[in-house]
Amino acid sequence: METQDTMSNASAVTTELPRLLLVEDSETSAALISRHLRGSYEVRHARNGDEAWKSLLTDSKIELVITDIQMPGMTGHQLLTKIRACNVAGLKSLPVIVMTTTDDNRDRNLAFENGANDFITKPVDAIELQARVAIHQKLARTIRELEASQKLLQEQAATDPLTRLRNRRAFFEDGKRHFAHARRHGNDLSIAIFDLDHFKKINDTYGHQAGDEALLAMAHILTTNTRTEDTPARIGGEEFAVLLPDTNRLGAAVLAERIRGAIELNRFDFEGFALSMTASAGIASFGVDGQDSLEHLISVADKRLYLAKTHGRNRVVVDDDGKSI
Repeated sequence: METQDTMSNASAVTTELPRLLLVEDSETSAALISRHLRGSYEVRHARNGDEAWKSLLTDSKIELVITDIQMPGMTGHQLLTKIRACNVAGLKSLPVIVMTTTDDNRDRNLAFENGANDFITKPVDAIELQARVAIHQKLARTIRELEASQKLLQEQAATDPLTRLRNRRAFFEDGKRHFAHARRHGNDLSIAIFDLDHFKKINDTYGHQAGDEALLAMAHILTTNTRTEDTPARIGGEEFAVLLPDTNRLGAAVLAERIRGAIELNRFDFEGFALSMTASAGIASFGVDGQDSLEHLISVADKRLYLAKTHGRNRVVVDDDGKSI
C-alpha cells in the first residue's frame, strides 16, 4: 500500500515545460504575455536586447524567442541580427517571433530581412500568440531532434564500434583534409601506423574476447598519449594509425616510441590472467617522405611498419633503411 509521502512524491514529478525567452521592456506587456503562455511554457523575461543576449549565451534550454522591436540599448533588430550571425550551436537557427504595432510595416519587413520567423501585432491576441508560439516551438524541436539524430548517425558511421576510435574511412577523410592543408601552407604532417605483434596468438590462446580486450587496451593507450588535435584510428583488425598535424619526423618518432613503450609496459586483465603485448610501428612525414598524396604517405609508413616486423618487431622504424629508435 502506498504511503502518503510516496503518493506526494509521485505527483510532484512533472514534465519540464519548453523554455521561452520574452524580450520586452514594458513590465505590463511582459506580464500580460507571460500570463497568456503560462501553463504551457516556462517564460524567462529580459528587459532589453543586452539582457536577452546574455541569457541566450548562457541558457541552452531556451527554445524560442519573442522580442519587441523598439527597446532601450540593443533593439530587437540588433538582437535578431546577432542571433542569426552567431556560430554557437543551436543558437543561429533559434526561432524568433517579433512583436510590432499594427501599422508598422517598415519594422516588420526589416525583421523578416534580418531572419525573423514570424511576427505578431500589438496589442497581442492570446489565441494568436499561443498558436504561433506552438507552431514554431514544435517545428524547432523537431528540427533539432532530426539534426541530433543525423549527427549521431554521422558519428556512428565514422567510429569503430569496438574501440570508439575513428574508423578507416574517417581516418582517410580527416587525413586528406590535413594533407591538403599541409601542402597549401607548407605545414608539417606525420603519420604513425601500429600493428599489434602476434595478435593471432592472443586470440588462439585465450579467445576472441581476450583479443577484444587487447584492442581496447591499445585504443586507451593511443587516446591517452596523443593530443586533442591528433587523430588516432583503428584502420584494420589489429592495425592502428595516428594522424599528427604540425608534427615533423622527429616529433612523430618520439611520440611513436612513447606509445610503443607504453604498450610494452601495459598489462590488461582477462579472466585472472595478466596479459601483455607489444606493437611495431612505421612513420612517414609530409615533405620528407613525399608530398604527392595522403595515400603515398600511408604506403611509406606501411612499408616501414613491415620493416619493423621483419627486423624483430616491438620497434619503430623511421626510414626505408629500417632504422629504428
